[in-house]
Amino acid sequence: MVVWNILFVTILLPLVTIALLWRRPRQPLAGWLATLVLAAGMVGFSVLASPWGWFGVPLRFVIALLFLVAFVMSLRRPPQPDATPTSPFRILLMVLIGLFFAATAVGVLSAYSVPPGAIDVGFPLAGGTYIVGQGGSGPAANIYAQDPAQRYAVDLMKLNRAGMRARGIYPDDARAYAIFGQPVVSPCDGVVFATMDAFPDASRISLNTKNPAGNHVVVRCGDVDVTLAHLQRGSLAVGAGARVTRGTPLGRVGNSGNSTEPDLHVHAERNGAAVPLLFDGRWLVRNTIIRK
Repeated sequence: MVVWNILFVTILLPLVTIALLWRRPRQPLAGWLATLVLAAGMVGFSVLASPWGWFGVPLRFVIALLFLVAFVMSLRRPPQPDATPTSPFRILLMVLIGLFFAATAVGVLSAYSVPPGAIDVGFPLAGGTYIVGQGGSGPAANIYAQDPAQRYAVDLMKLNRAGMRARGIYPDDARAYAIFGQPVVSPCDGVVFATMDAFPDASRISLNTKNPAGNHVVVRCGDVDVTLAHLQRGSLAVGAGARVTRGTPLGRVGNSGNSTEPDLHVHAERNGAAVPLLFDGRWLVRNTIIRK
């Protein structure tokens, strides 16, 4: 059901509104503007807020291009004087729905604002192309935004050659996810403050709410603790007290703790308060692509 819901708002609804705009002439103006707002809101939501690692990143740009083509075609389409005018109620409904989805898209754009006090660390993964599942400075792009200790956390996934994070949309085998088993390295110079390597890897959904980080490593970088979570059981290469430098191997990505699928969760805190992280100078927001 979750897959179908995401598919519906990510691809099917935007395509329907794009088709409506494509077929709509610019006159009568009120109906055309309502259709434009509806299509722009749906496409904006799809392109900016939807999880494109699920369906293939290239398709994201296809959706955006189709909207632009539909906009141009609607401008060129001759008016239809005998067409039935759109009712005021329908116009209002289309505008409200479009604005609702557009508001979320604008929220994602606002999440690109870098909070004060951000520190720069290295990207903790190498050898591939990655996408940000959760990340940014606002709730529209980051489910952790309401957590005082993790409000700037990021969830990272690896993309395969098809631009998808897994072989299939939501497979049950953790090994089908491109990031599973990927080496994790220290993002900074510091000391390993804590480790955990006791929890098994789930096949897909891991719901260990009592131990949400699962197998993890915490690196103390100066006065900031950086947590790298959901690691693979038996993969940790360091222990508490070990000194590490940027790039030191820590373990491998697994699927332990509280997670909907294999990914690498990273967050930083100082005395229990979240600290924003720049990765190699970049502020990471949902759907950001990182190539290493």
